[in-house]
Parts: sequence; C-alpha cells; structure tokens
Amino acid sequence: MRSLPEPRYPLLVALPDGRVQHAARLVGDGPAVNTLCRKRGTPTGDGDGLPYCAGCRNRPNPISQQSHL
Repeated sequence: MRSLPEPRYPLLVALPDGRVQHAARLVGDGPAVNTLCRKRGTPTGDGDGLPYCAGCRNRPNPISQQSHL
C-alpha cells in the first residue's frame, strides 16, 4: 500500500518579527527553514493565531516526487 505524497513545504511556522504564518520546509537538518514565499530564517513558533502569508497562499505547494513505500 502506498502512502499519499506529502507537500514539499509541510511545516507551518512564524519567522522572527513576522506577522503571518508561512508554509515551510527545513534546510538540511534545521533549525533554519525556507518558506514557500522564498523567505529563510529560524522559526519562532508555529504561528498559531496569525493570518496565513499571502505570498505562500498565492504559490502552489508542490507535492514531493519521492516515492513513499
């Protein structure tokens, strides 16, 4: 049975001094992340209660092409 592929930016984070929540993925082993709207930083939390980033919303979150067995 194959599991469903996950989005390439699976994390929801807030960046320092940020006012929005971003879709993100870890850079290497972390803790830094790259966001879907092309920002980079070390997250300060998950951004609960913050509005979602318009830049991330306007970009499709690509699906990972790696096989999941």
